[in-house]
This record gives sequence, structure tokens and C-alpha cells, in this order.
Amino acid sequence: MSDSGAGDGTWPIWGHSHAVRELKAAVTRGPHHAYIVSGYQQLGKRTLAIAFAQALLCTDPPNPGVACGACRSCLRITRGSHPDVSEWNLALQQQVAEKSSTSRNLTLNISTVRAISAGLALQPLESRYRIVIVDDVETMQETAQEAFLKTLEEPPPYAVIILLTSDSELLLETIRSRSTVIQLQPVPTAIIAEGLRSEGVELEQASVVADASEGRPGWAVRAAADATILAERRELYTETQRWIEADRYNQLIEATRLGEAFGKDRNAVYARLAALQHQWRNELLTSLESRSDDRSTAALLALKSIDTCFSDLDANVRPKLALQTMVLQWQSSQQ
Repeated sequence: MSDSGAGDGTWPIWGHSHAVRELKAAVTRGPHHAYIVSGYQQLGKRTLAIAFAQALLCTDPPNPGVACGACRSCLRITRGSHPDVSEWNLALQQQVAEKSSTSRNLTLNISTVRAISAGLALQPLESRYRIVIVDDVETMQETAQEAFLKTLEEPPPYAVIILLTSDSELLLETIRSRSTVIQLQPVPTAIIAEGLRSEGVELEQASVVADASEGRPGWAVRAAADATILAERRELYTETQRWIEADRYNQLIEATRLGEAFGKDRNAVYARLAALQHQWRNELLTSLESRSDDRSTAALLALKSIDTCFSDLDANVRPKLALQTMVLQWQSSQQ
């Protein structure tokens, strides 16, 4: 995301005001040693982590808990060259490991955990804190998480560890209990549209992109710069609408197909569910405007079924069963 001040007015964050307030207060009183920032892809987790690091290390803060964004420290964090701030992208490391002739490990291995911990053990060179940001931390296998736990249990006094994850429930309870968990929610469409407008996007385009963003500022920024991303999202909505309008048999066939795909690409399945929410919310708004009680009831029941499906998948209910049950709720709502 960009460095617009939309949303908070002092941090470069669109929305997530509760998270900004909590982290801003942490800067002024002193941070905890570990944070987990959880939420769907492209909600702004990394942007929030970088803003937090800048606020902690800024050498010329204009107000308490606020980074100037222009001092040497802030600029080096933005460029990724600050000696006291390190980032680890575990998804990227997975891709490298998959292509390597010496390793086929698709999750974070023990040696990488040790490298992160070793870096944290070094005294800060220029600042009060040494900050490490670990993205896609849910890809850690359990043995790696257990190895990382020792660092969380006995962190150096200057360490600030920021773990980014799509779902904090995928982490060991012992890791969650030793961290401050910050859950990000989708950002209101109006805030995303305002942020895009502040970046120079025309009013109509900003509204279209914001509406299609499903509350994800990171996606909106990319879609505003690349028309193919918005086109792909429209195609996703078209496919989703076909699913909604299909007969009972074909609705269940699609649910079964997605259930079988969940183990290989859960993010793609979550994207379909998010698109379903978008379509049913639109149906709910339309039915409320037309004062159609039957349609409103159907849309509300469908939205409830999607929320239940998300919860079931997070609770490790069999994916096919969770998705098929969801679809059956649509059908009962449409009768």
C-alpha cells in the first residue's frame, strides 16, 4: 500500500483504526515483545507492521507514537535497508525450497527459525529495538513453531517480533498466548475509495475498485494500477453468480469440487467464499431497497451460511461437508 494518511490521519493506514490505536499506544508506553497480526491476504498486515516499526524507530516523531516518514530511519525502513529491522517472507522461502534440488520442504525449516532467532540475539546497531517481521508464519510446521517458541519465551529485552498470518488459529496455542494478537477485519468500502482518491485515482474508478476489493486495501491499490486484476475479479463474480443461480445438483457439484481443492489451495477457496459474500450482500441491499422480504430473508440466511462455512473450515470440519452444508442452506432459503 501507499503512504496515504487516509483512515487514521497520522499513520499510513486505510482503516484498521482499532489496530492503529493499540500499536500507537504501544509506541508511547513501550511495546510488548511479540505481536501476531492476523487477517486475510492483502488486508494491510505488512503495511501495518512497517508503520509500527517506523513509529518505534523514528528519530523525529511529530507527535507521540507517530512516525515522521521522512527521517533517515523511516526512509531506510521503507527501503528495507535499516540494520535493526529484518523481514522474512516464508511463502517466498517455500517457493525457493520447492525449486531447490537439495530440499523439498514446503514449510519453514528449523534452520530458518534458528537464523531468525540468531538475528534477534544481536544488539541493535542504531536504535532502541531490534525488530523482526515474519510474514506467512502459518506455514511453519509444528516442529519449527516449537523451535521458535523458545525465542518467544526468553526474548532479548530490546526485541520486537511481529508475526503476520492469514489465520492465528493455525499457530500453536503456546505461541498465541505469548503474543499480543491483533485481528484485522475488512475495511469499509468508503474508506478504501477515499484512500484511492487521495492517491489520484478518479472518482468513478475508485468507487468501482473499492466495491470489488472486498475490504482489502492492498488488493485495491494493485487493482487500481493494473486493469487485468479488476477484470479477473469481475470474472470471479460472474462465475460465483452462476454458482448461486445454478440448480441444486450443480450447486452441490461446485461445492464438492471446491471442497476437494481446499487442501491444495485454501486461499482460492477463501476467495470464492469472499466473492459469495459480496454477491449475497449486493442481493441483500437490492432486496431491502425494493422491500422484498422474501429476498431479504434468503440473502440473510445465505450470508449466515457462508459465515458458518468459514468457521467450519477454520475448525477443521471436512471441507466438502462444510461447503455442501453451506449450499444446502441457500437452497432452503430460496424455497
